[in-house]
Amino acid sequence: MSRAARVRRVPSALRGVSAGAALTAALALTALPTAAADAVRVDRISTATDGTQLPVASSGATVSANGRYAAFTSADPTGGHNTRVYLKDLRTGTLTQVPEDLQYTGGAMISADGRRVAYTNGNRYGKPYVHDRVTGETVQLWPAQPPDGFHELGHAEAISADGRHVAYSIGSRHGLRALYVRDLATGTDEQIALPADGEIWEAAIGAHGRTVAYAVLARTAQGVTHRVYVKDRASGETRLLADGPALSAPSLLPLVVDGRRVLYNGRSADGTPQPYVHDLRTARTEPIGPPGATAAAADPGGRHVLLSRGGGLTLLDLRTARERAVATSGTALPGAVTRQGRSVIFASTADDLVPDDTNGASDVFIDHIH
Repeated sequence: MSRAARVRRVPSALRGVSAGAALTAALALTALPTAAADAVRVDRISTATDGTQLPVASSGATVSANGRYAAFTSADPTGGHNTRVYLKDLRTGTLTQVPEDLQYTGGAMISADGRRVAYTNGNRYGKPYVHDRVTGETVQLWPAQPPDGFHELGHAEAISADGRHVAYSIGSRHGLRALYVRDLATGTDEQIALPADGEIWEAAIGAHGRTVAYAVLARTAQGVTHRVYVKDRASGETRLLADGPALSAPSLLPLVVDGRRVLYNGRSADGTPQPYVHDLRTARTEPIGPPGATAAAADPGGRHVLLSRGGGLTLLDLRTARERAVATSGTALPGAVTRQGRSVIFASTADDLVPDDTNGASDVFIDHIH
């Protein structure tokens, strides 16, 4: 999908796990055992409050760290191309639509504490918003003084675990040019990046908003390249983590794990897709998971990484090197794994995961692992 198509798209479209950055040297990979065949307990959560299945497709789900709340996107049951964001209380089963009055709503992400939902909303071109579940307040995110140029749209990129900081990008249909962080407590916006030679592609933010990782799709004389940066908002330091040619494989996914590690997808020296983790304290980068996999998400502590490979999902325990099968067919986004890897939320078109799945559409499920 072209970048122009991405910024024009209906916001509910899944933002996959994107192109990567090549490292200067290949690192050795420890062989991992095959996924274990554990007992599975899967529940469908894209259901109405009374438990009945939704008649439309649902996808793009994230879950709070304690597994209590989930946010996901569904098609509008009244028809057309409209989309809606819903908040699900997994303890009571209550389904609530996030308040909005525009046509296209999606890209939902919930804070780790389950209080706030960031999303993109608009009629023709979307803009970033955040909804407070406790107060009921919804605010649009936009800088008071945007950089020079034409800015007609924006995108919610990431929300910190504590729900206080939201990373968002703004730009035009030709690309997202600037990255900001909104402090919801003070109402201030800080410009994080304004790349002169490219556009913002993905972004992530640490648990307390200090660390921001982001990817830039840059156009150089040698062609298109992807770069992964990380910025320390306290010191102002920006560090380049990786730089390599654009890939046809899925997306870059810079993901800040526990404030000190950055997880992203790249390629090994022979061109095989490979997830990497960079330790900000030691400046060491290592491959994780089997070659050919891409990272989709990680738990808040960074021990468990959700991998996508061959259309299926597995959960990798970095401490034990054990892989656990989650779904043979499914997609997931950052924010899909609860604390300590206890549960994983994902979307799938499979109709045999739970009884009475007869809507013929993609649904959102949660796999209770521990």
